[in-house]
Amino acid sequence: MQILDLRIESDICSELSNFQPELVGCSCVAANSHLAKQVLNQVKDFNREIFTVLGGHHPSLMPEDCDDDSVDAIVIGEGEKTLLELVAKIEENGNLSGLKGIAFRDEEGHFIINPHRELMDINELPKPARNLTQKYRQKSLYFRASWRPIDCIISSRGCPFKCKFCGLWKINQGKYRYRNPNLIADELETINDIYVSFIDDNTLDNTTYSFQLAEIINQRQISKKFELYGRADTIVRHPELVENWRNAGMELLLVGIESCDSNALKEMNKHTTLDMNKKAIEICRANGVELAAYLIVDPDFDHDDFKRLSEYVSQNNLTHPVFTVLSPFPGTDLFNEVKHKLITQSFELFDFFHTVLPTRLPLNEFYDEFLKLYRHAYPTKNFIKSIFQRKAVLTPRLIASNYKFRKRMQALRNHHDLVQIH
Repeated sequence: MQILDLRIESDICSELSNFQPELVGCSCVAANSHLAKQVLNQVKDFNREIFTVLGGHHPSLMPEDCDDDSVDAIVIGEGEKTLLELVAKIEENGNLSGLKGIAFRDEEGHFIINPHRELMDINELPKPARNLTQKYRQKSLYFRASWRPIDCIISSRGCPFKCKFCGLWKINQGKYRYRNPNLIADELETINDIYVSFIDDNTLDNTTYSFQLAEIINQRQISKKFELYGRADTIVRHPELVENWRNAGMELLLVGIESCDSNALKEMNKHTTLDMNKKAIEICRANGVELAAYLIVDPDFDHDDFKRLSEYVSQNNLTHPVFTVLSPFPGTDLFNEVKHKLITQSFELFDFFHTVLPTRLPLNEFYDEFLKLYRHAYPTKNFIKSIFQRKAVLTPRLIASNYKFRKRMQALRNHHDLVQIH
């Protein structure tokens, strides 16, 4: 088995020639689904006999969009058991009609979506074969700012909430499952890297479990630096949870603040309030935990809305805000609600930085304002200051990353390009 990261590698033909695979799979979201299809087209051009599989967020929510000549099968939802059974079916007789959790084309050319697979017990998850990605981590190619190299771990799947802009709860059939804390600790002890990201949808929601996990990490003296995902209401109800996790090594907590407008929070079905958000920010600050605040920019914003959001970030001293343009991902409740309004049919633009819905402001003004949010929140002087305070290590890669990000933001201002894209 081999894992090839095509964000880093470029010569897929050489890799195919060297490895000679019998099966190639790609995972994708909406914004890069076209790239995944292109990769599988290259695979088929190399050898039509290679069986190709597509899975991930977008194929799970909209399998019909992944019906492509280059794709032999689509895995819908969790793939750990499905892929094993798929390989067995291919080796046996190639008959996929009874295999749950996939979509495929039958011999007559009909696109078939088989019944969904039951959710697995995630305590049965095999330990990741980290040796397959070691070549990328040892070169510090997987990182978050100065956290390099960074590894990841899953402690739970799903979320009990049903925000209408999110599709993960649908993929997990509305259920929230979590692994035994001892299994998490066992796996953490096998990770050599200092920095670890919990890539759950919602790490802290089961507070009993979260307390146990933090305690076990402390008891075993597992010395790591963690980033986790959590909700503001959980933080406010259990401020001691933040304290316990800080003692266990949590330095960064990613929280969907989403909006500085109470009506917008209700419209999103977020089940949080402005007061909750404010208290959650204060609790994290009091415990020395940096809060990465995710904030949604609505295409319906006017100049005053942008100004209020920028002032909200300043007033609450948010040092790590992440602004994203509202993206109605295919398959979500939001997509079904607004799909008749879409100004593009290209899923490539569902990337959090482009709007795919009509804007109240002229398009170039909307992107000017979006760029200002980042400029005000991350002035160049702060980047330089972080170097001098040794919060970031000045390397050619960090300089290039910062430069590319600012260039990407700047490109949004080019109205001519935007009109061409849309």
